[in-house]
Amino acid sequence: MNAKPLLRKIPIAIWVLILVLILVRIFLPVGVKYGVNWYLGQKLQNYEGHLDDFGLALYRGAYQFEGLRLWKKGKSAKDPLIEIKHTDLSLAWRALFKGKLLGDLKVDGVLLNLVDSQEKQKQQFGGGEDWKTVVGKLIPIELESFKLSRSEVLFVNKEFKVPVKIVMDEINAEATNIKNTDDRKELLPSTVQASARLQKSAKLHAEAKINLLSRLPAFESKFKLDKLDVTKLNDFFLAYGSFNVHSGKFSLYGEVSTKENMVKGYVKPFFENLDVMSPKEKFESPKRFFNEVAIAWANVFLRNSKDHTVATKIEFEGASKAPSINKWGAFWESLRNGFVEALKKQLDEKITIKDVPKKK
Repeated sequence: MNAKPLLRKIPIAIWVLILVLILVRIFLPVGVKYGVNWYLGQKLQNYEGHLDDFGLALYRGAYQFEGLRLWKKGKSAKDPLIEIKHTDLSLAWRALFKGKLLGDLKVDGVLLNLVDSQEKQKQQFGGGEDWKTVVGKLIPIELESFKLSRSEVLFVNKEFKVPVKIVMDEINAEATNIKNTDDRKELLPSTVQASARLQKSAKLHAEAKINLLSRLPAFESKFKLDKLDVTKLNDFFLAYGSFNVHSGKFSLYGEVSTKENMVKGYVKPFFENLDVMSPKEKFESPKRFFNEVAIAWANVFLRNSKDHTVATKIEFEGASKAPSINKWGAFWESLRNGFVEALKKQLDEKITIKDVPKKK
């Protein structure tokens, strides 16, 4: 069968549309990449950036960023504030079918590099930049879901005798139903799940229910960090606290809820088998001597004789910016743990958004 007569019957408008789509597929990625790099290089106040590549997937209404980096002006691009290996933004079809233009965002391989220094110009914390506008330029539609995978946060300070390096890696997070396209009648319709590893030692888990549609953010959250080897933080302790430890595990449990700029929650820190001083301890300064003696004394005095744990429960509530902390309650909880009954190493499962005090 001769296909030529059939091809002649196809309207010219269809051929024009096909040609336009082909041209868009070929030239739009090049133009977008150029535009993004121009914006990152010329329009940011204190930072600059570069995008390695931009791709389109027209069949699913998506685009991808490859190799996005942002660094402080005057610093090397080899030491960026943030580096992202892969970003994929696609249309959320389930939302589109309900008449809402929303996106599903997947981000893989983020490295956030925070740098501390005594000299302000050498610090790198991301301050002094309107990041909301920057994100809005790169992600031009609101999101229905967000997924973060294989990411890492570094905190470094190389100005001490022993450089400080805090690492949180294996970060994975997922937020769903951000714009409540499921039409849930709940106060907190969106969910967030997150996990990470701290100092390649302990797992951190967190989960939350959120309402991002309210004028003021509202959420319920709970989190736990289980058995961090505290000796892996000695560089940080020596630099910022003038003490170190020889052994011990640290765990943390907590719940926080907030609405209308009010907050209520608690944290329960646990130090297990903590050992601060050794017979061969060398004190490099009087400050370190007094700090370690004080910590060692508190550890011995407050330690539970059965499980060798120092623990307390710190409760807080009030305005989100400056909540009232129950200091005396925390003190009595530490005494109770040491002399009456060991504090349970678990979440209380008692704090909900209904418990948040009303704004006066």
